[in-house]
Amino acid sequence: MPSDRAGYTLSVYAIDVSPSMGEAMADPAGTGKVAKLDLVKEYVARKCEPKISSGRKTEAVGILSFGGKTNNQANRAYVAQNPEDDDPPYAAVACDVAIQTAKPKTVEVVMNLDVGEHEGNPISALMVALDMVHTHKHTKSWALEVVLITDGESAFRQDEYEDAMDRFDDLGVRLSVVGIDFQPLSEQVDKTKTRNKRLSEKFWRTFVSMLHERISKTTESEEMLPSYETFDEALLDARLPRAAIVNGTVSGIDLHIGSSEIDAEQAITIPIKYSKATMKARPPTLSKAWKPAMDLQAPTKGFQASQSQGGQGSSSQLMSSLINQSQSQNARGEPPNPGDLAAMISAEVKHHSTYVVKKVEPPTPGATQSASQALGSQGLVGDYLDQYNATQTQAGDEQEEAEEEYVDKEDLVKAWRFGSTWVPMEADTFEPLDTQKGVEILGFFPKDAIKRHLLMGEVRFVWPDLTSPKAQIQFSSLVEGMELRGMCAVVRWVLKDRAEPTIGLCLPAMDFPGEGKRLDFMYWVKLPFAEDEHNFWFPSLTKYKTATGKVITEHPLLPTEEQCDLMDELVEAMDLDEYAKEQAKREKAEAGEDEEDEEDEEEAPRWFDPQRSYNPVIHRIKEAIFHASLTADLDANPLGPPHPELVKYFNTPEEIGEKVEDLTQRLKEKLDIKKVPIRTRKKVTKEGLRDDEGYIDIDELFDGTPEPTGVKAEPASQTIKSVKAEPPSPAKPKSRPNAPRFIESDDEDLTPAPPTAEESHPGKTSSTRPKPKPGRLISNEQPLEDFRRVIAGEGDVFRKAIQDLGLVVQENIDASFSWQAYPLAIDCLKEMRETALGYEETETYNDFVNQLEKGVKKGKHKDFWKKFEAEGQNVAKITDEEAAEALNNQEYEDDQ
Repeated sequence: MPSDRAGYTLSVYAIDVSPSMGEAMADPAGTGKVAKLDLVKEYVARKCEPKISSGRKTEAVGILSFGGKTNNQANRAYVAQNPEDDDPPYAAVACDVAIQTAKPKTVEVVMNLDVGEHEGNPISALMVALDMVHTHKHTKSWALEVVLITDGESAFRQDEYEDAMDRFDDLGVRLSVVGIDFQPLSEQVDKTKTRNKRLSEKFWRTFVSMLHERISKTTESEEMLPSYETFDEALLDARLPRAAIVNGTVSGIDLHIGSSEIDAEQAITIPIKYSKATMKARPPTLSKAWKPAMDLQAPTKGFQASQSQGGQGSSSQLMSSLINQSQSQNARGEPPNPGDLAAMISAEVKHHSTYVVKKVEPPTPGATQSASQALGSQGLVGDYLDQYNATQTQAGDEQEEAEEEYVDKEDLVKAWRFGSTWVPMEADTFEPLDTQKGVEILGFFPKDAIKRHLLMGEVRFVWPDLTSPKAQIQFSSLVEGMELRGMCAVVRWVLKDRAEPTIGLCLPAMDFPGEGKRLDFMYWVKLPFAEDEHNFWFPSLTKYKTATGKVITEHPLLPTEEQCDLMDELVEAMDLDEYAKEQAKREKAEAGEDEEDEEDEEEAPRWFDPQRSYNPVIHRIKEAIFHASLTADLDANPLGPPHPELVKYFNTPEEIGEKVEDLTQRLKEKLDIKKVPIRTRKKVTKEGLRDDEGYIDIDELFDGTPEPTGVKAEPASQTIKSVKAEPPSPAKPKSRPNAPRFIESDDEDLTPAPPTAEESHPGKTSSTRPKPKPGRLISNEQPLEDFRRVIAGEGDVFRKAIQDLGLVVQENIDASFSWQAYPLAIDCLKEMRETALGYEETETYNDFVNQLEKGVKKGKHKDFWKKFEAEGQNVAKITDEEAAEALNNQEYEDDQ
């Protein structure tokens, strides 16, 4: 019968090792051709791996092979009674691993199976497997199974099939037939196969069908019925990541409604049971091992080295003892086998702590340095000083070790840190909370008022005690009342007396397992305390208020209706569930199935299935452990890529990406999303002062007098001022037009400042200069002059200037009458390109050229692009070689 608990399973794998199993077949994953037996060994090893990893003693496995050597009790007993019989029964059937707790040694035996020399009889193998199950000690609660794996290429006698059916029914053993290159039950047997394979496949179909009909009369459990599977599907299913089956431990506790101390007549106590519904899964942990155990991976090399050096080359005492032990067991004195040495040692270690009180503080670095300098001044220099320092350090270490006081663990006491001090507390200093074991309902409130983010913790199942009818009626009434009113209960949970209480939420649930049946239970979820909840406040994304409280409806930070509509279209187009539905329809159409007119909402396909969303970290570690346990040389056979199921949810489906590509581009343009170029900082080498340097002219260093407007500013890497070797000069005030001057000393120069460019040319004042558009530095009327003026001015605005000039060029081209604005646009492009090269803004210029090409080819002035291409290298995009050459030239000029 099937087991309701974790473990308590017994599986016997009957493996066909007939000569035909050595033939190659295509791997179901499409990675090439592999021998049949190798794939079968992988399948059995993967089936055993979860049983080994669980570590439960109630996971039993047996291995049996047929078609090779003979090793079974039934055959030995018959030969002992009939020694003259040349054709004893159950020949070529070997019990390789007797039924026992699943261990790594079991997988090792499976991987060492070789192709046999005989045609095996699967019926005989089933009879021997049933004998193994019959002799094993187990109870009726165990789940028993025999898995037969064969390719059906061998002819065999079928006279014992009825006896086999009787024993399967009597012992309650489930049979699984896994056929290599067998046709599914929905298809007819392929007539192009060999005669033996056709007959074998038809026999197993009939055998499983008759056994299924026979066992179905005595049981209603689907897990007891035999199955007929194809090997390709079984192997692919075994390779799938599979969550470990863990049945939660059931515990009992009392549910209290009201207080029996206040009013015992109205208080209600319901005995309930609970178990964990969810719990965080963790990957397998690594255990510490003794480092010499790593040498066991290549012990032969260490053994040869030790022999060549007269027995003194062993890497450790452990290695020497193991080599001597293995050599004493080996009569011929050959080098030990790594596997034999690994079996002699258990490398796992345990750690322990030693507590020490340090009484002496180490000397300060300043004191040590002053002492060394003093010794050096006395003539102790060079090697003598170094030797003295080393001696003092060693003496200090010995003194520190001598001052250390070891403390026993029993003499320790826990302490809390309070500011810069420690507050020691004995174990019984404070009395614990006076709590009593139980679950107490504190109150009810509507389920709709629950904040969803509070229900993200671990969950427990809660149900009444099944041995108490009164408890079942009380609990069912409570669940029904809460469900009808849409309420949930806040409860205080205490696991044992004087334990810490936890606040949780009980949500009612009703399940209908069958007609006329109803199962009432609750989900319990832990709620956070006030100290556990962290709030994050941020301003509204749809309303913008000024400092005075005025609500602004139009602002660069507020999305427009067009932007919101585009974003809605993007979200709807990227609906993964709709994509899953369309994909399911395509698969049905390809398979030729008729689509149902009305599909239930619950049965609609979903792209994300929590039941198949495995933790990649856990299963990748399991894959690595499994691969390392079966591979002798990891360098020659490294771990392959992860299973597709582990990375299925890593990326967006390609079809959705292609579907929203145009929509994403439109949204990008409306939101003005641009890539932020990576700004590389040039390394400036600082030169030391020469003998004639040492004074800095502060006035010249911080002089704010602007340079003439006709002179172009150099890049930041080239504007390194020299340092004068002269005393600082008197302070010079900055010259600003129409600004008051203050005389700070008698030596100050009272000569009036020279007039600025605007004062000397009244016709070119700032009031008559064309103004750029809001938010820009460059005007549409004089773009080239404004660009040069901005670049020659102060401040790091090169990228902004290039971007604004690009917008102006594009607008002027669009507004041009015929080709009138083309020459000015080409001049602007040349200036932009030269500036981008000098100030490391190549990505900014290249991005603009890409945008300009798209805009021109979509606009009405498509002939401008021909003029652009005719200019060639003067306006073309900047290559990586040009950018690197410009950067090298700047660094060379800086060095000069």
